[in-house]
Amino acid sequence: MSEAERYASLDIGSNTVRLLVAEKDSGGCREIHSSQVITRLSEGMYETGNLSRQAIDRTVSGLEQLIADAERHRPFKIAAIATHALRQAENKKEFEETFRRKLGFGIKIISWEEEARFSLKGMETVIKTDRPVLLFDIGGGSTEFIHRGLDGKISMAGTHLGVVRLCETWIKNAPMVQTEYAGLEKYLENEIGRVTEQLDTESGFLLVGTAGTVTSMAAIHLNMREYDPRKINNCVLSIAVLEEMLEKIGAMTVEERGELPSLKNGREDLIIPGFAVVLAVMKGFGADSLIVSDAGLREGALAAVMDGTLEGAVI
Repeated sequence: MSEAERYASLDIGSNTVRLLVAEKDSGGCREIHSSQVITRLSEGMYETGNLSRQAIDRTVSGLEQLIADAERHRPFKIAAIATHALRQAENKKEFEETFRRKLGFGIKIISWEEEARFSLKGMETVIKTDRPVLLFDIGGGSTEFIHRGLDGKISMAGTHLGVVRLCETWIKNAPMVQTEYAGLEKYLENEIGRVTEQLDTESGFLLVGTAGTVTSMAAIHLNMREYDPRKINNCVLSIAVLEEMLEKIGAMTVEERGELPSLKNGREDLIIPGFAVVLAVMKGFGADSLIVSDAGLREGALAAVMDGTLEGAVI
C-alpha cells in the first residue's frame, strides 16, 4: 500500500472531534475507519474569549487517541481542520502549538464559508437529488446554511448558533424549564429570520440537516442501539416527530437522557438547544420535514485531501 492511496481528515469541532480514513478505489473511495469523541473544546469560551487549558488538553488527548485507534491503517495522508472554536478563541495559538507538539503536524483553521462548502460536498455523497437543497450544519459553536439552486449556484449564511453556546446561555436546568426554552425559542426565531432574509431559497427545495445534533435525533427516532450511518442517511424527520421527541426528552434529567442508547455521552444537555435550532430552522423556512445526512464536513474535507485542494501531512 503506497502512501498516496490512503487519506484521512481530522475535524476539530467546538464540541466533537472526528477522524475519517478512506482508501481510493475504482469507484472513488472506500471508507475504512471512522471514529469520534466529544471533548467540548469551546466549554466556557463564550464568557472568557479563551479556550481553557483543560479543554485544550482533553481535546488534544482525544485527537491523539483517534489517531492511535487508526494506527493499523497507516500510512495515510491526513489534514486537520478546525472550525468555530478556533476561529474565535483569542488563545488559538496555544491550541495550535500544543497540537503540533503532541501530534507532529499542523492544523488549518477554516472560514465558515469553507466549512459550509465542505459540508455540502460531503452531503452530496449520500443525498442524491435534482431538487434545490438547503443544507444546515449545526455545530457546537456555529451553524452554517448553504443553498444550492437548480442551476448549481451556491449561496451561504453563517451564524453563531452553536449548541454549546446556546446551552450555556439559555438552558440551565434539566428536566427542561419551559420559560428557559421559550426564551431560546424567541431568540432563535429572530436569528433564523435574519438567515431567511439573506438566503433566497427556491420553491420545492429539500431541507437537509447534518452533523451530530441532527444525526443523534435520527438515531433516537430509529431507536438505534448501535449507530449505523447507512440507516441515518436519508432518514426523514417531521416537525411532529421532533416535537414529540422534545417533549419526552425534555422531561428527563441529564442522567436519564444518558441512558438512551442512541444519545452519545456528552450530548445529554446539548440535545435540548439542538431541538430548538432544528425546529426554528424548519418553521422559519416553512419546511414540514427534513432529510438527515450523516456525511458532511468531515467527508467533504476528506474529498479535498484526496483531490489535493487541502494540504496535509503523511503519518
